[in-house]
Amino acid sequence: MPTINIHQIRITNRQRKTIVVNDIEKLAESIRLIGLMHPIVIDNDNNLIAGECRIRAYQYLGRSEIECTRFSDLTAWDRSVMELEENLRRTNLTYAEEVLAVKKLHDLHQQKHGTIPTLGGEGKYPVWKLEDTATLLGISTGNISQKVQLAIAIEKNPELGKLKSETQAWNTFQRGQEIKTRQLMARLITAKQAEDKPIGESDSKFESFTDSGITIYQASCLDIIPTLDDNSINCLLTDPPWQVEFDSTFMSDTDQNMLDLTASMLEMVKSKLSPGALCWMFCASKHLVKGTIYSMIQKLGYSMFEQFFIWYKPQTAHSSHPYNELKNDYEPAILFSKSTARSFNFPMYAVKSASSPSRKVHPAQKPDEVIELIVSNSTTQHELVLDPFCGSGRVGAVCKKLSRRAIMVDSDSRWFSSAVLEVKNA
Repeated sequence: MPTINIHQIRITNRQRKTIVVNDIEKLAESIRLIGLMHPIVIDNDNNLIAGECRIRAYQYLGRSEIECTRFSDLTAWDRSVMELEENLRRTNLTYAEEVLAVKKLHDLHQQKHGTIPTLGGEGKYPVWKLEDTATLLGISTGNISQKVQLAIAIEKNPELGKLKSETQAWNTFQRGQEIKTRQLMARLITAKQAEDKPIGESDSKFESFTDSGITIYQASCLDIIPTLDDNSINCLLTDPPWQVEFDSTFMSDTDQNMLDLTASMLEMVKSKLSPGALCWMFCASKHLVKGTIYSMIQKLGYSMFEQFFIWYKPQTAHSSHPYNELKNDYEPAILFSKSTARSFNFPMYAVKSASSPSRKVHPAQKPDEVIELIVSNSTTQHELVLDPFCGSGRVGAVCKKLSRRAIMVDSDSRWFSSAVLEVKNA
């Protein structure tokens, strides 16, 4: 077997960018014990075609000469394909290097084999197809398709190639595609609406205010929800007023009647939610302990998450020293969805620590950072959020800041006026 001095070999523009030192050490030990099983491959100009790791292992062992196989009259296409196939079959590439190599190999074969006209003569399609690359590499066409799509995504966004695994990168890519689709659909819906026109009945008998896609109604949510389009709501976020005082409309048992009102709202809104829309509803701890809310939501046919979201209030923890009860330093929110839930836009955890607003407009007002976390992770720009018990109106103000649309409803004139000011000044 002919040999060549390692210093005479030209190593340029290699497909493989990352070589693990530990792998080189293991290869060097194997070569020391049993010799070189596969010679490196070079062309007539001493350009390396395959075998960079073997050269590194020889250098690690302090050797200057290495066995080689020389190919003459190789075209640039031949050299590229040989290197790609060698790497894909024999080395441990990173997943990013692997999918990029698969795409490059596929592209090279498509370029070489060219295209043929379609039957109608209006276009052309490639002779070499994904299934041909799959057959060449001995893997499924679906796997090749996924690798090529991921390679294109990594070329556009190199950060994808830095994730821990190909599966994680693929899932991140798919989530990004889903979000782009949702954003496009939301923009199309927005384009069809007149600027700052209330969403719902155009001749609504209820007082309303609209600003930057945020519409606020002074009305019962049971009167507004039926006017909304089916499948139009992308996120439900609300905190029903569990502690309302006696009201002639809802009789004297305020707790039970608020449960009934909430159940009626959820039953009405179900057809208005888009498939997979995420629903967040803050509730009293006693309702969680008793299972009241879970039972109600499940009976209505929603899909429940096994976890619930907790807004932790750090400033409450040491404000007093209770001996006969656990001090309540949090507010829970139940998470559910219509049908199979859509994915979050980014990883989310069950507990969010945030201080209560220093300037409260409403006694049950949530911090903007809690609202922003939920809205930004549940929707994309221009999608529609519904808060049927809007109180202070901060959900609308946050949606305006995040370029989301929103429908806000409250029957109390005080909170309607407050919500209008909050949104107008956001």
